[in-house]
Amino acid sequence: MTNSRAKSSKTTTAPVEKIIGYTFKKKQTLITALTHRSFANELKKQGFEYNNERLEFLGDAVVELVVSDYMYRTYPELPEGIMTLVRAAVVKTTSLAEEVVKLGLGDNLILGHGEEKTGGRNKEYLLANLFESIVGAIYVDGGMKHAAKFISAHLFSKIDDAVTHKNYTDAKTRLQEITQQHYKITPTYTIIQESGPAHERTYVAAVQLGEKQLSEGSGSSKQKAEEAAAEKALGLLDKLIEDSHAQG
Repeated sequence: MTNSRAKSSKTTTAPVEKIIGYTFKKKQTLITALTHRSFANELKKQGFEYNNERLEFLGDAVVELVVSDYMYRTYPELPEGIMTLVRAAVVKTTSLAEEVVKLGLGDNLILGHGEEKTGGRNKEYLLANLFESIVGAIYVDGGMKHAAKFISAHLFSKIDDAVTHKNYTDAKTRLQEITQQHYKITPTYTIIQESGPAHERTYVAAVQLGEKQLSEGSGSSKQKAEEAAAEKALGLLDKLIEDSHAQG
């Protein structure tokens, strides 16, 4: 689906409907879910005023409810605190963006020219927002049953994996545990760049271990940028530790 065709209906929505496994009764609901604010803003003078922010807001709530309900019913032994950590790990930006990439839905995101030029189609937070807006659109058009079916197909296995392997602690916490255990140092974070308009800022964070910078990460908030930097640092440290053990 290209930006110039964003206002047409059945022919443009069919490929996306096939990907997500749901056929919309109101095609405009899906088109709205795919439309980023940047595109809508550029076309306001042409009478196009829809963007996916309201559907994203709704979809976020639906995702949390469906994920919470699944954990409550499937894992009766899990305490509330662990359920909260698991849910946070499953619905975080990186996780939702990963599912959008797997589905190839990023190519169908309708962006303004400016956002397109700055690589918006590959920004994790925009892809995660797209996942939530699609959930919101399915919920509006077809109800909770269909929305839950889409969520279950893409997130329930992640819940099971997180519970089984206990990998639900956030990246910053895991990084701190590893660095303290192996290096006796606590990592520090610095926001090294901010860009974008006030309503849609992008932050870049750097994580350091002593005087050494380990990695950088970006996100739509300072916290998300720091989390992304920690995720990258974990991969680096895991390899360094494995190499040291191999040589040891």
